[in-house]
Amino acid sequence: MLESNNPVVKEYFRKMIGEDGVKIMANVPEGEITDEEIARLSDTKLTSVRKVLYTLYENRIAEYRTERDDNSGWITYLWSFNRDNVKKIMEEEAEGGLKDLRSKLEYERKGVFYQCKCQRVLFEEAIEKDFWCDECESNFEHFDNGDLIKELEERIEEIEKWKKKIRRG
Repeated sequence: MLESNNPVVKEYFRKMIGEDGVKIMANVPEGEITDEEIARLSDTKLTSVRKVLYTLYENRIAEYRTERDDNSGWITYLWSFNRDNVKKIMEEEAEGGLKDLRSKLEYERKGVFYQCKCQRVLFEEAIEKDFWCDECESNFEHFDNGDLIKELEERIEEIEKWKKKIRRG
Protein backbone atom coordinates (compact mmCIF):
# COMPACT_ATOMS: atom_id res chain seq x y z
CA MET A 1 0.00 0.00 0.00
CA LEU A 2 2.81 2.41 0.84
CA GLU A 3 4.90 1.70 -2.22
CA SER A 4 5.24 5.37 -3.09
CA ASN A 5 8.59 6.39 -4.52
CA ASN A 6 8.10 9.89 -3.16
CA PRO A 7 10.18 10.27 0.03
CA VAL A 8 7.93 13.11 1.20
CA VAL A 9 4.89 10.80 1.09
CA LYS A 10 6.80 8.07 2.92
CA GLU A 11 7.89 10.51 5.62
CA TYR A 12 4.30 11.75 5.95
CA PHE A 13 3.13 8.19 6.63
CA ARG A 14 6.02 7.59 9.01
CA LYS A 15 4.92 10.61 11.07
CA MET A 16 1.26 9.59 10.94
CA ILE A 17 1.47 5.87 11.77
CA GLY A 18 5.06 5.39 12.90
CA GLU A 19 7.76 3.07 11.64
CA ASP A 20 5.83 0.00 12.83
CA GLY A 21 2.73 1.22 11.00
CA VAL A 22 4.70 1.65 7.79
CA LYS A 23 6.01 -1.92 8.14
CA ILE A 24 2.49 -3.22 8.79
CA MET A 25 1.09 -1.50 5.69
CA ALA A 26 4.06 -2.22 3.40
CA ASN A 27 2.70 -5.53 2.07
CA VAL A 28 -1.01 -4.74 1.91
CA PRO A 29 -2.29 -5.59 -1.58
CA GLU A 30 -4.71 -3.59 -3.73
CA GLY A 31 -8.42 -4.04 -3.13
CA GLU A 32 -10.35 -4.94 -0.02
CA ILE A 33 -8.75 -6.81 2.84
CA THR A 34 -9.67 -7.68 6.43
CA ASP A 35 -7.69 -6.53 9.43
CA GLU A 36 -7.02 -10.21 10.25
CA GLU A 37 -5.45 -10.72 6.81
CA ILE A 38 -3.25 -7.63 7.26
CA ALA A 39 -2.12 -8.95 10.66
CA ARG A 40 -1.27 -12.31 9.09
CA LEU A 41 0.58 -10.74 6.13
CA SER A 42 2.58 -8.42 8.35
CA ASP A 43 3.08 -10.97 11.16
CA THR A 44 1.78 -8.39 13.64
CA LYS A 45 -0.72 -8.37 16.50
CA LEU A 46 -4.27 -7.60 15.44
CA THR A 47 -4.53 -4.75 17.95
CA SER A 48 -1.51 -3.02 16.36
CA VAL A 49 -3.03 -3.42 12.89
CA ARG A 50 -6.36 -1.99 14.05
CA LYS A 51 -4.65 1.01 15.64
CA VAL A 52 -2.93 1.79 12.31
CA LEU A 53 -6.16 1.27 10.36
CA TYR A 54 -8.12 3.61 12.62
CA THR A 55 -5.44 6.29 12.28
CA LEU A 56 -5.56 5.96 8.48
CA TYR A 57 -9.37 6.03 8.63
CA GLU A 58 -9.35 9.23 10.71
CA ASN A 59 -7.06 10.78 8.09
CA ARG A 60 -9.38 9.74 5.21
CA ILE A 61 -6.87 7.34 3.69
CA ALA A 62 -8.48 4.06 4.77
CA GLU A 63 -12.12 3.21 4.23
CA TYR A 64 -14.15 0.20 5.24
CA ARG A 65 -17.41 -1.51 4.57
CA THR A 66 -19.06 -4.22 6.62
CA GLU A 67 -20.53 -7.58 5.72
CA ARG A 68 -22.73 -9.63 8.02
CA ASP A 69 -22.61 -13.42 7.96
CA ASP A 70 -26.27 -14.52 7.77
CA ASN A 71 -25.61 -17.73 9.71
CA SER A 72 -23.50 -16.48 12.61
CA GLY A 73 -24.39 -12.79 12.59
CA TRP A 74 -20.65 -12.06 12.66
CA ILE A 75 -19.66 -8.71 11.12
CA THR A 76 -16.55 -8.54 8.93
CA TYR A 77 -14.80 -5.25 8.19
CA LEU A 78 -13.35 -5.02 4.70
CA TRP A 79 -10.71 -2.29 4.44
CA SER A 80 -9.55 -0.48 1.33
CA PHE A 81 -7.17 2.41 0.81
CA ASN A 82 -7.62 5.59 -1.16
CA ARG A 83 -4.12 6.02 -2.62
CA ASP A 84 -5.23 8.91 -4.83
CA ASN A 85 -6.41 10.85 -1.80
CA VAL A 86 -3.01 10.86 -0.04
CA LYS A 87 -1.40 13.75 -1.92
CA LYS A 88 -4.61 15.75 -1.84
CA ILE A 89 -4.83 15.33 1.94
CA MET A 90 -1.17 16.25 2.35
CA GLU A 91 -1.66 19.42 0.31
CA GLU A 92 -4.83 20.35 2.25
CA GLU A 93 -2.99 19.88 5.53
CA ALA A 94 -0.07 21.99 4.31
CA GLU A 95 -2.41 24.70 3.08
CA GLY A 96 -4.18 24.83 6.44
CA GLY A 97 -0.84 25.15 8.20
CA LEU A 98 0.23 27.89 5.79
CA LYS A 99 -2.96 29.83 6.41
CA ASP A 100 -2.36 29.76 10.17
CA LEU A 101 1.30 30.71 9.82
CA ARG A 102 0.53 33.57 7.43
CA SER A 103 -2.08 34.89 9.86
CA LYS A 104 0.42 34.77 12.74
CA LEU A 105 3.05 36.43 10.58
CA GLU A 106 0.69 39.27 9.70
CA TYR A 107 -0.19 39.74 13.40
CA GLU A 108 3.49 39.86 14.36
CA ARG A 109 4.38 42.27 11.56
CA LYS A 110 1.56 44.70 12.39
CA GLY A 111 1.93 44.65 16.17
CA VAL A 112 4.26 46.48 18.50
CA PHE A 113 4.79 44.31 21.55
CA TYR A 114 5.77 44.78 25.16
CA GLN A 115 6.68 42.08 27.63
CA CYS A 116 6.92 41.72 31.38
CA LYS A 117 8.02 38.65 33.34
CA CYS A 118 4.78 36.76 32.71
CA GLN A 119 3.22 37.86 29.42
CA ARG A 120 3.56 39.63 26.11
CA VAL A 121 1.00 42.26 25.13
CA LEU A 122 0.37 44.75 22.36
CA PHE A 123 1.48 48.35 22.82
CA GLU A 124 -2.13 49.47 23.28
CA GLU A 125 -2.65 47.14 26.24
CA ALA A 126 0.69 48.07 27.80
CA ILE A 127 -0.15 51.78 27.62
CA GLU A 128 -3.59 51.16 29.17
CA LYS A 129 -1.82 49.57 32.13
CA ASP A 130 0.77 52.38 32.34
CA PHE A 131 3.43 49.84 31.34
CA TRP A 132 2.95 48.02 34.65
CA CYS A 133 1.85 44.40 35.09
CA ASP A 134 -0.21 43.81 38.21
CA GLU A 135 0.14 40.04 37.89
CA CYS A 136 3.94 39.81 38.21
CA GLU A 137 4.48 43.35 39.45
CA SER A 138 7.02 44.33 36.85
CA ASN A 139 7.33 46.85 34.01
CA PHE A 140 6.39 46.13 30.43
CA GLU A 141 9.51 46.50 28.26
CA HIS A 142 9.62 46.72 24.47
CA PHE A 143 9.80 43.27 22.87
CA ASP A 144 11.63 42.88 19.57
CA ASN A 145 9.80 40.18 17.63
CA GLY A 146 12.19 40.19 14.67
CA ASP A 147 13.45 36.67 15.43
CA LEU A 148 9.89 35.39 15.72
CA ILE A 149 8.98 36.98 12.36
CA LYS A 150 12.06 35.41 10.75
CA GLU A 151 11.15 32.00 12.20
CA LEU A 152 7.58 32.24 10.86
CA GLU A 153 8.87 33.24 7.41
CA GLU A 154 11.26 30.26 7.40
CA ARG A 155 8.48 27.84 8.42
CA ILE A 156 6.24 29.21 5.65
CA GLU A 157 9.02 28.77 3.10
CA GLU A 158 9.69 25.25 4.36
CA ILE A 159 6.04 24.22 3.96
CA GLU A 160 5.84 25.77 0.49
CA LYS A 161 8.91 23.73 -0.56
CA TRP A 162 7.30 20.64 0.96
CA LYS A 163 4.14 21.25 -1.13
CA LYS A 164 6.25 21.46 -4.30
CA LYS A 165 7.93 18.14 -3.45
CA ILE A 166 4.52 16.53 -2.98
CA ARG A 167 3.38 17.66 -6.44
CA ARG A 168 6.60 16.43 -8.09
CA GLY A 169 6.22 12.92 -6.68
